[in-house]
Amino acid sequence: MRKLREGIAATVLALYSLIGIEMLSGSLTCVEAYAKNIEDKPYLKDIYVGLGYDIEFIKDKYEYIVDVDKDVEDIYVKTRPENDNDIIKINGKVITKDDKFKKDLSLEMGKNKVVIEVIKNNDNNEEEYTDNDDFSEDDVQNDKDKYGSAQDKTVYTLYIYRGGADEVYLKNITLDKSNIGYFVNKKNYNIESDENGQLVKLEVETFGDEYSVFVNGNKLDFTNSLSLKFKGIGKYTITLDVVDDETKRKSTYVLNIYRGIPVTPNVSDSINSVLKPNQWVIVNGRWRYNDAVGQPLKNTWFFDMNYDSYFYFNGRGNMKTGWINEGGNTYYLGNDGMMRTGWVEYEGKWYYLDMNGVMRTDWVKNNGEWYYLDQDGSMKTGWIVDKENWYYLNNDGSMETGWILDYKKWYYLSQNGAMKTGWAQYKDDWYYLNNDGSMKSGEWVEYKDKWYYINYSGTMRCGWLYKDDKYYYFNEDGSMRTEPIVLEGYLYNFNEDGSVNFND
Repeated sequence: MRKLREGIAATVLALYSLIGIEMLSGSLTCVEAYAKNIEDKPYLKDIYVGLGYDIEFIKDKYEYIVDVDKDVEDIYVKTRPENDNDIIKINGKVITKDDKFKKDLSLEMGKNKVVIEVIKNNDNNEEEYTDNDDFSEDDVQNDKDKYGSAQDKTVYTLYIYRGGADEVYLKNITLDKSNIGYFVNKKNYNIESDENGQLVKLEVETFGDEYSVFVNGNKLDFTNSLSLKFKGIGKYTITLDVVDDETKRKSTYVLNIYRGIPVTPNVSDSINSVLKPNQWVIVNGRWRYNDAVGQPLKNTWFFDMNYDSYFYFNGRGNMKTGWINEGGNTYYLGNDGMMRTGWVEYEGKWYYLDMNGVMRTDWVKNNGEWYYLDQDGSMKTGWIVDKENWYYLNNDGSMETGWILDYKKWYYLSQNGAMKTGWAQYKDDWYYLNNDGSMKSGEWVEYKDKWYYINYSGTMRCGWLYKDDKYYYFNEDGSMRTEPIVLEGYLYNFNEDGSVNFND
């Protein structure tokens, strides 16, 4: 290094001797600083992975991939700094000479990331450290006198693959949120899918954000999901490529989806299903339940006491999910196959299933409230008409009664929820409602050849009214007075329009 530095300095000196000595001092200082930075950068001397897994170590190469056997559950990593005074951290823990710069590690199947940091120690004196000496990056930054600048650190990364290069996994794969019998090290699946509906939602789960997933060559977005569209019955092949963005290693899963047709006979699955009586089994990516002799249940309901729920199996023995029609009734089975009861939300709409799981339509009472369900079973909200009567249903579907305000108009709904029109009594007052149900307010009403006046509050007027510079008088039944009347000893006569005639 010293010869290199002297050579660089000599070259610079020779160049500047041609253009003047005045510039030499500053330029030579830059060369000295550059050479010093190269010399002072902390490095590792070597990295060794236990059990004889060799690494071709080069100190300025900072990433390494090591493949180990799938049976290796524990391993150690050993290293040492080029300068014995520098500090070593493996996965955030300080490793010292007392540890022989060695760290024991437990390995998961697939990729295991090991981060090794070598940090420049600016003290010339060697110090002793223990396992309790954990230094964060903030510690290094804030104690520059001891550790130098943030640049006085070099990071090496080991990617140890337990099981070898093919051990790049997805965490899970589901179709319409249903289990396909996924195992991380199983790469090919034959899956039966019912014909109902054209769309199937494919969802995958990775072991971290550093993985990208491609479906038939198209990269999935951050949701790692995709709606697959099928055209008719047949076999469809879906290829899933999962790529480790850190190491660029890739693994491929293949889904053979049999839409509306049975999977080509699979001897292994058939034997597996027969050998497991009285229990759940996955065959061709679909759940089945075998009876006492190991035969799958078909075209029948089954009550599983362990789950306290009913399940339904189709003609091929596959557990059904979603909506089904059976015996003239409609039922809903969750993604877990369990028959639902009570309220169920599906694609943004609410449905009600009675205690037997049957989807209800028309009026239904639940927890003391009335709801109206359309002919497709979906819960209605807002104004509806039923048998020539209007009803109002809240946003939660419950039927309203009494007074309601809708678009700045008042309506009155009877105890059975039907909207009132014409005269309606509420407590001790009478109100008049238009043909559309809206309440009259501050208006004259002609009813059966008699005139009435409705106050701005909506109540029927009785007694005296002064309006438009005229006086009117209304009887106890609310009708406008036109015949003479004696009130408190005075005789009042009325004009043809009902106003008081003060001239008589």
